[in-house]
Amino acid sequence: MNEIHEPIKLIQNIVDAADSLIIIIEGTKPIMMNKALSDFFAVSSFEQYSKDFGSFVNNFIPHNSYFHSGKVEEGETWIEALLKLEEEDRIVSMINSNQEPRAFSVKLDNSHKDYVIVSMRDISASLIKRIMTENHVSIDQNSGAYNKEYFIHTSELLQDGAAFNEKSIGITMINILDSDVQNLAELVANIKANIRQNDMVVKWSRGILLLAYLVDTKENALLFTKKLQAVTQTELMSLALTLVKKGESITNATKRVSSVLPDLEGGELKVL
Repeated sequence: MNEIHEPIKLIQNIVDAADSLIIIIEGTKPIMMNKALSDFFAVSSFEQYSKDFGSFVNNFIPHNSYFHSGKVEEGETWIEALLKLEEEDRIVSMINSNQEPRAFSVKLDNSHKDYVIVSMRDISASLIKRIMTENHVSIDQNSGAYNKEYFIHTSELLQDGAAFNEKSIGITMINILDSDVQNLAELVANIKANIRQNDMVVKWSRGILLLAYLVDTKENALLFTKKLQAVTQTELMSLALTLVKKGESITNATKRVSSVLPDLEGGELKVL
């Protein structure tokens, strides 16, 4: 019996090592899933998934922007329907155990006559970024900075970049004590001229800008922020900075910084 089960265990270990959600299909029936997919649905095993869920295609949210069961023609399987689409159109959306919708790019390997390997890569943040950019809603038109919604919805990409480059994310907030539309636009243009291409300037709220950037240490984040002070009118603004802690969300880090801004005087710089 061990000789029969050992190859299956090896395959399970291989798919469990992948970050993408993977499910192996025989015909139209799932026969194995990896740990990432089990975690997504919050099931302890493939057996529990099989017991608690119906047909796998029913997990796909029925929305016109994504592939779902309603796009499967009579007489064909959902695998066949997906294969008919161009690769860039093979996008599905599913709801995780926290009731959050996530978007996935789907790849299909049907090289084996009996089995299909379905691999789903989370592209939620990338897709939102593309949609918001195409619809010209990524930039605040008055200031020229990114808008808050765009930053929040695409912050996962910044965190992925930080992890890949083994960097921390620095967050600097600037409270402009006496701002109008023209002054804010001039300030944003000045900041953009003095930062790197991948650093982000965000209009957080009226009179408050946020800068997000990759950095090695808090000391370098402080040097970066002091550089901003040197090229701006420091007496008309206060600044606070922090690093996003390991395992912390960017949203939580911004709350920590924004909470101290109202107590700072013009020209003051607070390091958290």
